[in-house]
Amino acid sequence: MTTSGAKSGSALGRAFRRLLVEESGQDIVEYGLLTLIVLAVGFLVFVSLRTKMGISYVSWGTAIMNYWEPSPPSTP
Repeated sequence: MTTSGAKSGSALGRAFRRLLVEESGQDIVEYGLLTLIVLAVGFLVFVSLRTKMGISYVSWGTAIMNYWEPSPPSTP
């Protein structure tokens, strides 16, 4: 029982050391983190602009409706 525990412990230690030392997947992790940062910033910008865009759209629509004047009815 102790020998299998020692083997699994040493295998875990080797795997942990390999994770810290090897750089084979480092570029993928960096691109993943960069993508997450860009998505987070984009989401925050969109959330902050969403309300302002809605207010502008409604005010433009109201302004257009206020400028509209119906034409006088035509007489036959």
